[in-house]
Amino acid sequence: MRIGIAGCGIRGQLFARALSGEPGVELVGMCDPSAGARERAAAVFDGPILSSHGELIASGLDALIVATPDFAHRAVAVDAAAAGLQLMIEKPIATSAEDAAAIVSAVESAGVSCFVAFENRWNPVFRKVRRAVAAGELGDIVSVTAVLSNTYFVPTQMLSWAASSSPAWFLMPHVLDLAMWIADAAPRSVVARGRRGELASRGVDTWDAVHALFELGESAIANLRTEWVLPEGRPSIVDFRVDVTGTRGSFSIDNSDQGVRVASPKRFSTVGLLPEEIDGEEQSMAAWMVRSWARGLLSGKPVGPDARHGALITRAVELAHRSAADSTALAVR
Repeated sequence: MRIGIAGCGIRGQLFARALSGEPGVELVGMCDPSAGARERAAAVFDGPILSSHGELIASGLDALIVATPDFAHRAVAVDAAAAGLQLMIEKPIATSAEDAAAIVSAVESAGVSCFVAFENRWNPVFRKVRRAVAAGELGDIVSVTAVLSNTYFVPTQMLSWAASSSPAWFLMPHVLDLAMWIADAAPRSVVARGRRGELASRGVDTWDAVHALFELGESAIANLRTEWVLPEGRPSIVDFRVDVTGTRGSFSIDNSDQGVRVASPKRFSTVGLLPEEIDGEEQSMAAWMVRSWARGLLSGKPVGPDARHGALITRAVELAHRSAADSTALAVR
């Protein structure tokens, strides 16, 4: 399986490390229009690193991973589908319903598979929750409440393109997919509220916070909170907590770190989430996910979630932004 990676940033590099040495997989090349990103990727991948996705597609691929910034997925994915390539696309599939629909149309017209990378489905803790729900141990799901937020570091230092995104675009697709997967239900409506101003004053003109309340199916609620304005003095750049409540039981999960606190004379921190290297292999939810996708392609059994699911989440998050902007409740169609 000849695979290429479009995007040489943090995620593209992670996927390159994860697929290194994977049986049956040849990582043919990577691409990125940024010379700086290409230079950094050369530290983890010694093959061709090109400047455009067109060059990479022309090099002879079976599949392409789209790990470009969120807003830049459409052209790469549509061109790859037209070339007959199987696709893996970072979440969200796009940052507009129009772009998501174009990707779905291209994928379905070409008859290729498209996996949208919602990596929390590979988190052992959340897999345990889903199994418990499926076995009826929690009864009927009443609510899924999730906090997934970052410190100022992410929009002001980590992401050069943060102004073209938001905490809801960057984070909410993760937890909305997680809530839908656990509750086995699709969003029906959303009402959201948000705040702007602080990040804009720091030169990043986007939302500070977006909180959204989704109806899931006939009776469940997903209460999702995403923020980009947590103080940088926190021990972790990520605040990730999930509560699942059913009529017969509940789960409470703190996924912000691995429960390890580190103190030094000058600071208090955590070891952070995976990845970690074991026996020369990248070990993390994202690494397990991309290997699972590659193995599915080799066996002829593509893994989900697919492009239509990704498009539904994009539509729902787009409506959450709209609801936050004009204080209305909106139906998700």
